Amino acid sequence: MQIVKLETVDAFVAVDLEGVPGQGIVRLAPRVLQGGARDLARSVTYALASLGRQETGISAGISASPEGRDAAVAAFIAEVSGWDTTFSLSAGKGVTDRDLGVSANPAAEELLAAGAVAAGLAAVPAASTATVEGAGSEALVKELSARGIEVVASDDPFGAGTDLLFCGSKVGMVDHEVADRLAVGAVVPTGPLPITTRAVAHCRRRGITALPDFVTTAGPLIGDEDEAREVVAAVVAEVAHHDDGPIIGACVRAEGFLSTWQDDLPFGRPMAP
Repeated sequence: MQIVKLETVDAFVAVDLEGVPGQGIVRLAPRVLQGGARDLARSVTYALASLGRQETGISAGISASPEGRDAAVAAFIAEVSGWDTTFSLSAGKGVTDRDLGVSANPAAEELLAAGAVAAGLAAVPAASTATVEGAGSEALVKELSARGIEVVASDDPFGAGTDLLFCGSKVGMVDHEVADRLAVGAVVPTGPLPITTRAVAHCRRRGITALPDFVTTAGPLIGDEDEAREVVAAVVAEVAHHDDGPIIGACVRAEGFLSTWQDDLPFGRPMAP
């Protein structure tokens, strides 16, 4: 993975695979760490590989104070626009698509919901109940209802005893301690890297299905709701019974595609540490 540091502003772009088009997000905070950006870029690479696309994941970080935010964003855009690359950037935390001068995807939440719910049903076909961590989105609740799944309100979504748990508001939020008290059938990520490496092992030991975020969140990359449901469900069904669990199975599947056009596989799989 290459970290390209900008010259005109305190910012960088993590580029997972060199010499190919890329997609990813831009984040802004007083201090954006490169480690997190590397993990996010790798997750997008595996998502794209899962869809059979010869592209790379990227992740950009801008470090700026609130007072210097606008100037930092402007400098970032001006410098990156001059690069001889084909990168598609969208807004992450701290910035908006308007800041970046790109058009927001008005159907992003619906596409995410379509893929995530299809993933959950592919893993647990008889699922009839779900909890949603955090506020969730109206699109996710609507998609669950449309699929005949009751959304159960709970102060403790991790221990609610439902068939499906949708979560993803924070990287690494399901660690091994949370995994040990989960009372759900399957964990369906709705954001990047919510499940840590140790949590994956703990979930497997307890018979809880933990799904790969780079597959469950792929709907916006696909761009059509019906296709998102079909493609994501098919990938999950293919890896659901892998000997080492669906997350490792999905990694192996993505790596199989990567090996057809990359001389070397990227080092490290997309899971929160």
